[in-house]
Amino acid sequence: MRRFSFLPITLFVALASISLWAFNTFEKPTAIATVDLARLYSGLDEHKAGEKRLEETLKELTAKNEKLGQAVQALQAELENFKPDTPGFFETSKKIEEAIGNYKAFDEFSRKKFEMEKSLLLRNTYQAIKSSLGDICKAQMIDAVFLDDATPPFDPKDTRPVMTQISGRRMLWINPSIDISDVVIKQMNENYSKRQGK
Repeated sequence: MRRFSFLPITLFVALASISLWAFNTFEKPTAIATVDLARLYSGLDEHKAGEKRLEETLKELTAKNEKLGQAVQALQAELENFKPDTPGFFETSKKIEEAIGNYKAFDEFSRKKFEMEKSLLLRNTYQAIKSSLGDICKAQMIDAVFLDDATPPFDPKDTRPVMTQISGRRMLWINPSIDISDVVIKQMNENYSKRQGK
């Protein structure tokens, strides 16, 4: 007598369940949007305020650097008042070496400080954009946001071959109607204005 097997029925039920799940899961089309990152950075009030602070920092560092440079020049001018091999000459020479050391150390420090603050500003703006995009996407039921790298023109000053620039891009064409850069800029500027109490 032949024994009845439940295996074909079980497989059929499993396949039907998977098919039904896949149909229900993928029934809704995926909503996609793009953003132009360069436009976001240039349009965000918070980033512009950060750039102004960065400019002020650069002015302060440059002014202090110039002051240290002038101190070196003043000591070098003072050195001309002394004859070589005199105590004043040796003492002033020592002051010049110390002033040059201070000038070089501060110059190195100021360049690193400026670069670090510039990097922090770019990183913080990027993180703020990602956070805001999350809120906007949830509200507008957008499933994915891509960076539109098809828009920027090729750099004519770049000596790399054109194919290198082309292969660096991920998007060949973007429908402008799915760009939400202006929505992001508007919402982020409104949120920044509220935080500033304006």
